[in-house]
Amino acid sequence: MSRQKLLLVDNDHGNLEILGKTLIDSGYEVLTADSADKALRISDAERPNLVILDTQLTKSADIDLTDELLKSATPFIFLCNHEKITQINQENNPGSLGVLERSDDINKMMPGIESALACAEKIRRLRENERRYSNAIQTGRVVDVAVGILMERHHIERDKAFEMLRKKARSERRKLRDIAQEILDAQQKLNQLSP
Repeated sequence: MSRQKLLLVDNDHGNLEILGKTLIDSGYEVLTADSADKALRISDAERPNLVILDTQLTKSADIDLTDELLKSATPFIFLCNHEKITQINQENNPGSLGVLERSDDINKMMPGIESALACAEKIRRLRENERRYSNAIQTGRVVDVAVGILMERHHIERDKAFEMLRKKARSERRKLRDIAQEILDAQQKLNQLSP
């Protein structure tokens, strides 16, 4: 398994260096950004597993970084001082995996980072499963409609129409969905030619 990739976003270069070194020593690949604009460019190019975002850099003149991270489904966690935790928790921060308290003892922050990474991985797997199920449902719909067209055209039962479609796909060494989609496309063209 490849190393987890983290993007640290903080305008304090000292914070970036200290936390970055600790995370690298812990086995993570670490990218850094000192502005929201730079963070967005790096995030788009590198697709980090988690963005650790200083609360002061969530917005710039041009972008709202949290909105952009949400749009790209990039998981992020806020990093702030103890005094701001209550404020951050009370604000509506959709999409954030939580708030990480900045500490002089970086090792105290590690459980929060690891927990956010685990949560991000679960979300990634759920999204992937959703995508697969959506594709399966769509494939089922396309095949069902194509089978219905074959049933009507040839006056045959569903099982025979499905078998006809399956044999065609096997003989051409193509996916069942692709053959079914061609039938739907052809039917649509025929319908457009109707008087």
